[in-house]
Amino acid sequence: MLEGGTINMLDLSGEQVSEWLRSFDTVLSDGDGTIWQDDTAIEGAAAVLNALQNQFGKRVYLITNNGLKTRRELFERAQRLGFQVPNDQHIISPTATIVDHLKQLPDFDSTKHKVFVVGNAAIGRELQANGIDSYGAGEEEPLPMGEKWQDFALREFTKPEAADNVGAVVVGWDEHFSYCKMARASHILCRNGSSAFLVTNRDAVHKYPALCIPGTAAFVAGIEACAGREALEMGKPSPVVLEPLIQSGALRPERTLMIGDCPKIDIAFARNCGMQSLLVGTGSYQLDILQQNGSLPQPDLYLPRLGDLLQFL
Repeated sequence: MLEGGTINMLDLSGEQVSEWLRSFDTVLSDGDGTIWQDDTAIEGAAAVLNALQNQFGKRVYLITNNGLKTRRELFERAQRLGFQVPNDQHIISPTATIVDHLKQLPDFDSTKHKVFVVGNAAIGRELQANGIDSYGAGEEEPLPMGEKWQDFALREFTKPEAADNVGAVVVGWDEHFSYCKMARASHILCRNGSSAFLVTNRDAVHKYPALCIPGTAAFVAGIEACAGREALEMGKPSPVVLEPLIQSGALRPERTLMIGDCPKIDIAFARNCGMQSLLVGTGSYQLDILQQNGSLPQPDLYLPRLGDLLQFL
C-alpha cells in the first residue's frame, strides 16, 4: 500500500491506483460536502461510488452526522440523487445508531421506557418507526412569559412522571433549544442514574461554518455541565458508530476506506477506527489549507473532488 504523508491521487499512476483499489473491500462515504450539497449531487460522485460497488465489488455505505433526517429519508435522498446503495441498511446515520444502541442496552426496555429528545422531529420519527416512545422532538418549550424558573421547576419536576420510566435522554441539533429543555434533561439524568445519555454528534458548527451557527456540541455541553455526565456520541468521529457492522463481520476496519470532506470529523473518524482515509476538497478543506495546518488530522489521500477518481476507473 502507498506510504508517506498525504498523497494527491492526481499524482499517481494508473498502476498505483489499481494497487490501492485492491487494498480495501468496503467504502464509507460522508454525505454533505463529499457526495452532495443539500439536495444536489456533486458532479461525478454518484458515478464513482456506483462504479466501486458495481464494477469493483466494494461494499458501499453512506455515513453522515446529519441528525435532521431518518435513515429511510436519507436513503430516499441517495436514490433520488443517483446513488445505487442496495437498501437503507447501507445508510449509517445518528438517528439509526441511536435506535441500534438503545435496543442493545440491558437497562432499556421499549415496552416501559420512553425517551426525552432535545432535538429535531426526525429523531422522534426514527424512534417511533422502531417501536420506541419519545417526547420533545421538534417541539418548543419556552419559559412562559411572566413565569419564573422556580414556577416551572415546581410545576414540572415534582411530578413522578417527569423522570420515572424515562430510559434515555437524546440530544440533537435543536433550533428550539431552551432553558426549559435543558432543565428537563438535567432533571432526568440526575434522578435516573441508569438512563442513557446520547448525542447525535459533537459538531461545533452546524452545516454552514462560514455563518458560525451553533451546532449540537453547544447544546449538549450545557446539559453535560448540569447533569455532571458525559453523553455518548452516536456520530463520527466516535467508533461506536461502526460497532454493529464490525460485530456482524460485515466490515473489517483495516480493509475499509473512509471518504470525507472534514479532517476533524471524517479523517479523525478513520484514524479512530483504523481505516484508510481519502479527503475531498469539495467541502471547506483543500490541500493547501490542509498542508498549512499541521494540527489537523492528515488523510492518506486527497482529491479535489471525488469525481476525479473516474479517470482511473
